[in-house]
Amino acid sequence: MAKNRRLELIAEIQEKRKSHVIAYVLSDRPGAEGSIGPDGVEEMYRLLSEMKPLERKSLDLFLFSHRGDTTVPWRMVGMIREMLELINVIVPHKAHGAATMIALGADNIIMSERGELSFPEVAPMSSIAAGIGGGAAREASVEEAKAVMSLMESFGRVREKQRVDAFIRLMDRAGPMVLGSAQRLIEQIRTDCLKLLERRRKRLSRRRNRQIVDRLFSDFGQPHRTITRSLAVKGVGLKQVRNEEPLEPAFLELLTLYEKEFLKREPLDPESALEGSAQDRRVFPDRKLAYMESANRTRVLLEDLKVQKVRSAPPNINLDPRITLPSLQIGADLKDDDVWSFIERWLQGRLPGLIDEALTRFRQSLPESGYRLSPMNRRWVDE
Repeated sequence: MAKNRRLELIAEIQEKRKSHVIAYVLSDRPGAEGSIGPDGVEEMYRLLSEMKPLERKSLDLFLFSHRGDTTVPWRMVGMIREMLELINVIVPHKAHGAATMIALGADNIIMSERGELSFPEVAPMSSIAAGIGGGAAREASVEEAKAVMSLMESFGRVREKQRVDAFIRLMDRAGPMVLGSAQRLIEQIRTDCLKLLERRRKRLSRRRNRQIVDRLFSDFGQPHRTITRSLAVKGVGLKQVRNEEPLEPAFLELLTLYEKEFLKREPLDPESALEGSAQDRRVFPDRKLAYMESANRTRVLLEDLKVQKVRSAPPNINLDPRITLPSLQIGADLKDDDVWSFIERWLQGRLPGLIDEALTRFRQSLPESGYRLSPMNRRWVDE
C-alpha cells in the first residue's frame, strides 16, 4: 500500500538524519488546493505530543505548500521550539509564501534540486476591501499604488501639487483603508520574517537578517520569481540552506506518493459538472487538502465543496403554479357545494408541494450568471 511505503520512507529519513520527521504536505491539485492554516498548528502539536518522550533533539519538517495564512508561521515555529531544540525544514519542491516563512525560522533549510522558496505574498486586497466597506472591491495593493506614482514621475518633472492631486485620486479609486490595510499587513509580514530569522539557534547579526528580508521583498517580490537553492544562498543570503544528495530519491518518491493521493494530475472542475445539467447544486465530498504524517500516525485534511448555480432574477416575478385538478365524475346528484368543498380539501393537502414545484421551475428558467462555491465541513481525520 502507498501508506506503508510513505511510512517506510519517513522512517528511512529519520534513521539517516537521526531526527524526528513530520511530513506536512498540502494539495496543489487544481480545484482542490490546500493552504497552511491555524488548524495545522493544532495538528502539529498533536503529532509531536504523541512522539513523547522526544529522545532526539531535532525535527525535520518535510514541507510542501504553495500558499497559506501568513500569521501561522510565527505560531507554528514558536510551538515547535518549545518542544525541540532544532528545527530543519526539508523542501522537496514548493515551499511558497507562508511555507517560506516557516523555513526562515528553521535552523537549516534542506532544499532538493527542485526546491523553491518564494516571496511571502500578501493576499488580494479585494477581500480586505469587502470587509471594510461591506461590498465588492477591485483587487488593489500597495505595489500597484507605488507603480502608478512611479509611472507619473517617469513623464518628467512633477510638481508637488500634481503629486498630491494624483495621490488623492488614487485614494478615491482604490480606497485609503484598503491600501492602508495592505501596507500594515506587509509590514507585519516583514517583521515576522525578521523575528523568525532571529529565532534560529545559530543566529546571524540583526544587520544580516535585515539584508535577507530586504532582498526577499525587493528582489523576489513578484509571484513568478521563485527562489531556487542556489538563489537562496547567493541571491537572498540564506547561508543555512543545505542539500542532502543521498536522500534526494527518498524526498522525490515521498512527494510523488502524496501527489498521487491528491490526484494532482486530475484537475477538479466542479463548475463544468453542473454546466448544461438540470441540477442547480451539487456537493463534492471528501476533497483531500493536506496530509500531516509521522512514523506513528497519519492525519488527512478533508473538505466538502458545495457548488451552486447563481441565477439572475428579473425585477418583476410572475409565478405560475400550474394547478391541474383531478377529473371528477359529476353526476346529477352532485351539488356545487360538494365540488368546491372537494377542491378546497384537495388544494389544502397539495398546495405547498405545487408551490415548491412552481418555484423550482421558476428558478431553473432564470438565466445563469455564474457559480457559487462554498467549502464546508472542513475536518482532520485519521487515515
